[in-house]
Amino acid sequence: MRKFPLALASFAAFALVGAATAQAPAPAPRLSGNIAFSTKSVGFILGVEWGSGTATLRGGRVIEFRVRTLKAGMIGLEAVQAAGRVYNLDPRRPGDIAGTYASIGGGITVGGGVGAQRMRNEKGVIIEIDETAQGLAAKIAGAGVAIEVAR
Repeated sequence: MRKFPLALASFAAFALVGAATAQAPAPAPRLSGNIAFSTKSVGFILGVEWGSGTATLRGGRVIEFRVRTLKAGMIGLEAVQAAGRVYNLDPRRPGDIAGTYASIGGGITVGGGVGAQRMRNEKGVIIEIDETAQGLAAKIAGAGVAIEVAR
């Protein structure tokens, strides 16, 4: 009987310490605009992807960019059309869309396929896209997606 109050007191102490040290949840991402791009990819074990697109910020500013990707674990040929949203991009620093975005995914494209991705770069910019693929490809890939602002 005496162990129960001791266990309850220990649990309460740990709960209070945990609540005091817990971090507040991250703020919700701020919608910055829309994004659309198209790419082509080819691979045999290692794959490469290249393409271009635009981001249209709230307020109408358009940013043109290039996409380059190196994929580990891809075989085949594929063309992708993607569209979605950009978050956390400060309109005073549109160049922050440039950077390396981490992406992990998998899929099979036979004729056509669909997918979705959420990626974040080192500056905190988030890109969420829905994509449609055409071609013949299989991938279980980790990829580094590099976006460069076109000059």
